[in-house]
Parts: sequence; structure tokens; C-alpha cells
Amino acid sequence: MADESQGRAKPKPLRISDAERERVVERLQTAVGEGRISFAELDQRLSLVYSADTRPEVDAVTADLPAARPLETVRIHRVKTIARFDGHWEVPALLSVECYDAVTRLDFREASIGHPVVRVDLSAVKSVVRLRLPPGASVSVNGLAVHKGFVRNRVTGRGGLPGGTGFVVTGDLLKTLLFIS
Repeated sequence: MADESQGRAKPKPLRISDAERERVVERLQTAVGEGRISFAELDQRLSLVYSADTRPEVDAVTADLPAARPLETVRIHRVKTIARFDGHWEVPALLSVECYDAVTRLDFREASIGHPVVRVDLSAVKSVVRLRLPPGASVSVNGLAVHKGFVRNRVTGRGGLPGGTGFVVTGDLLKTLLFIS
């Protein structure tokens, strides 16, 4: 009886999608922020990622890095109240902030931030939200939808310092004032 596997061709490796490629790029950027690889090594690895066609080629680029940890998330939910987070507090990689008719202040200036990027997913209605960022931080509000509201971003012109924390604010504001300084 002949071995059936001899007649079959070995399956070809799966091709990598753009979304998978971008996840690998994010993992490499995180590795730089963690001090695992240098900027020069990042450039080399990015070159390999963007020229790769298959998953095994891309997997080889991150084989010596630990698996990416899932984003640590904290949910802040406030209704008709005042919330204040300031002083020394541990900032997660993702803050999910939901406010209705509330005042919420998130002061990051003395907080412990162990991530190169902090994502703030903001859903606020009839509220006032104030973000106080640490020195050297940068902020992006490009993913924020504002309806009958107002955003005052005093960080825009600074652009952040090398090694400063990046803040990405996304979500929806309805009749809400957002102050970032």
C-alpha cells in the first residue's frame, strides 16, 4: 500500500493581510517602547515586514519577542456626578470613559504610565471632560466625533517630546465640552 502523503504537495504558507502586517508593526513599535529593540533594529525589522508575503516570513521577524499582551482596560462610567482621577494612579493602556451629565477630570501629570501610548475611548453626553497630560506628551483627537460640542486642545502645537507618552482620544461627544492641556 502506497503512502498517500507522497503524492500530495506540501501546502503553501498563507499570505499575510495588510491588517496582520499592521498588527506586527504595532508590536514592533511597542517593543521599542519597552526597550527590547533599538530604533535601528526597528528599521531593519520594518523593512522585512513590509517586504514579506507570507505569515512565516513575518512570524520570523517577531520570533524573539514575547507575545503581545492584551490591552489592560479600565472602564469609568459616570452619570450625574463628578469624577476626579489625579495624583498617583496607575494608568492602563486603554481607558473607556462613559459620561452622562457628568464632570470628569483625568489628570495624568503625576500618574504612573507604563505604556508608550494611552488610548482614551470617550463616550460623553451633556458632560464636561478635562484631560491634563504630562509634560512632553502628544495627543491625537482625529478619531473623535463631536456633535454640538466643543474641543479645546492646547497640546496640538507642542507635538510631544521624544519618549513622551502619546495619547489617542477616540469616541463620540454629544453636547460635551472636552478640554485637553
